[in-house]
Formats: sequence, C-alpha cells, structure tokens
Amino acid sequence: MEMKEPLEQTAKDSPLSKVSKKVNEVVTEVISDIKRTAPALEPAIDFSTRIASVVTAAVEEELRREVPEMLTTSKKFNTVVTEVGRHIPEVLIQQRRIATVVAGVGKYVPDRIVTSEEIEKRVGFEEKFNMPLGSIEKISVVRERRYATDNQVSSDMAYEASKVALERAGVEPDELDVIIFASASHDVAEPATANILQDKLKATKAHVLDVKNACNSFLNGVDVMDSFMQTGRCRVGLVAAGEVLSKFVNWDIETIEELGVGFSAFTLGDGGGAVVFKAENEQGRGIRRTRFSSDGSAWELATIKAGGTLCPFDLSQIYFVSHSAGINKLALRHIPSVMLGMMRETGWKHSDIDLVVPHQVTRGITERIMRIVNLPIEKAIYTVTKYGNTAAASIPIALTEAIESNLVHPNSRIMLVGGASGFSVGVMTVVL
Repeated sequence: MEMKEPLEQTAKDSPLSKVSKKVNEVVTEVISDIKRTAPALEPAIDFSTRIASVVTAAVEEELRREVPEMLTTSKKFNTVVTEVGRHIPEVLIQQRRIATVVAGVGKYVPDRIVTSEEIEKRVGFEEKFNMPLGSIEKISVVRERRYATDNQVSSDMAYEASKVALERAGVEPDELDVIIFASASHDVAEPATANILQDKLKATKAHVLDVKNACNSFLNGVDVMDSFMQTGRCRVGLVAAGEVLSKFVNWDIETIEELGVGFSAFTLGDGGGAVVFKAENEQGRGIRRTRFSSDGSAWELATIKAGGTLCPFDLSQIYFVSHSAGINKLALRHIPSVMLGMMRETGWKHSDIDLVVPHQVTRGITERIMRIVNLPIEKAIYTVTKYGNTAAASIPIALTEAIESNLVHPNSRIMLVGGASGFSVGVMTVVL
C-alpha cells in the first residue's frame, strides 16, 4: 500500500511551529502503523475515522495549550485534515460507505375528484369578483385535485401509500427499524402522527417520529432517514407523507383582498406518498448528496397560524393563506442556485440527469426554474394538473408515478427539488 509522506515542517518562526511538529509526529506514527498492519486488515475498516480522531485530538490539545486564541481562526488545522485525507485509501472509504437505497415507493389519492370549476362556482368567482370560470386553471394549471372524505385524516393517506411501498419493497411492517411521518398536516397536536401510522401498520418494532417543515417535510424526513442509515442505526426505514389540506380552505371569501391571500388554498389537494429505504452496500446507488437552505425571515408569507401557542384558539387563523408573489420570488431566487450547487457537488452534468421530481405548486414556476438551470422542461414530471398542490406528499406521489409509468428505471439519476413556506429549499440527488 503506497502512502504519501507527512506534511513539510512549518517555518521555525511560525507561531504554530509546535502544533505542526506535533501533527507531523502523529501523522507519521499513524501512517507507519497503517503500512505495517494494512495487509491484515479487512477492507471495511474505516481508516478515515481512525486518522481523523487521533489527529483532531492531538491538534486541539496542542492548540488549547499553546495558542488558544487561534483555535477557531487558524487555517492550519484545515490544511492538516485535508492533507491527512490524501493518505486514506479511497477504495476503502467507498467500500465502507452505506448506500441509502430506494427499495419501494407508493402513493394514494382519495377517490373524490374536485374540479377547479366546481371550486369557482362554490366560492362565487363570477358573482363576487367578476372572474370567469377557468381562472384557477389558467393561473395555476390545476384542473382538478382529490379531496378526502370527512372521516379521513392525514395518517390514512400515509397508511395507504405505505402499504403499497412496503409491498413493492418486499418488506413486512415488523421489519421496519424507523418510521418517519413527514407532512405539513397532522392528525393531532400530540402525540406525533408517526405513532398513529405505526399503530395502523402494526410495525411494532420501529422507532417513530415526525419531521415537519411545511412542503419540504418529506425531503427533510428522507435526509434524517439517510443520517440514521449512514450511522448504522437503521437497516430498513419508511418515510411517509399524508396530507389532508382540504380542511384548511376558507370557502367564505368576500373581498378581493381575501381572495388574494386565499387563492393558493384553492389549488391544494389531499393525498399520500411513501418510500421504503434500505441500507445497502451497493456503490453508485442511493442518495448521493443533499443540500438545504432556509430564510426564516419570510415565515409569515404562507401560514396556518391557529393550533400553535401564537394563537391557539383563534378560529380566524385556521385557514391556509399565502402571499404567492413573495413565495414565488424567493423560489426563483434560491432554488436554481441550490440545484446548480447540488449538480457540482454530485459531479453531474446537465445531460446526466434523467428526471427532476419537483414539489408541485404550479407548472409555470417549475418550468421557469428549469429554464434558469438550463434543463429541458421535459425532464421534470408534472402531476399538479390532476392532483393540485399536495404539499409534502407531492414529491413521493410524483416519484411513484414516474416509476409506475417507466419514466425512470433502476440506476436512473434523479433530482428531488423542494421549496416550502418558511422559506426553505431542499435538493437531493438520488440514483435509483
């Protein structure tokens, strides 16, 4: 096994000369040890953890003792860590890395179809606002959406989708180690809806929790699941989203101002999506990179304020309201740059991407984002026309449809793209 020599000595008059000397001694000792013992070691041994822990401890101790004022500002430490990384056999790191692989997907939408024209008649678009029938579809491209029955709740949507995903993955509920319910809507304030989903699935052995971040809840849930798997704490996991948003639509719109902030609610739809993940030793597959960005100063642009401690009993705040122009402006400002950054980090060219699976708000905003990042609009899947905006469930629903319709196959390279009130952006690259 060929190893590079340790770092060159820092100049004697450098204030960090003692630190450099100590680091060189530690690195030399560890590399020599690896040279002696490597032939007898199993490929799965994580050299990177071993070297990094030893070097980190040595450098931090020396810095605390000799130059504490430089502990957080010194570039020398980063240089050392980078140089040490060059000594780690890359093939061993690749073999050690766990792949968080998509094992099965599923979706569920209620039977009841509600057209945009039905909504316009119910609200009184023509009579109250002199707006012709077809305005919702013209503005948002949402022609229809699904509404749950009165007795259906968010966990029901997630449960139905999860059953499909588990069957396709060949996984029994009692094989699940972790269940993450990741949605904008929930059954109850307490406990976590994941507990209700677990009970419905009879997945008695799973650790369960909720992840909530508006329409990005599902992507954040997947990111948490990936972390569980990368640290060896989960072998088989389920991330499920279930949305019943129709209960938060204000039908009593009387003024043009109320219509302005309530219009987005008319594009909402109900449904569920789920993905089963497995920790595998398959290099080149699974989740490749994730990146999230948030701007909390924009939290009031899209809200349902009732139900929390801010206004727990104010019934006027139980409806979804959104300043769509502000949300769209933030989406166009932030999402493209995160997508391009993800491509660079993953090492993908534009031609490498087989499909973009975006959060479904309107087709128009998705097409504008695709043009900004210089991707053909045909490389995105659009389900918003027939399902509306299903919040956190939109990405797993669209992913399921893409697989069911053979738009993607095993080893296809896809990019999951989310934008959510808050404001937040989430982008993930995945090899199926």
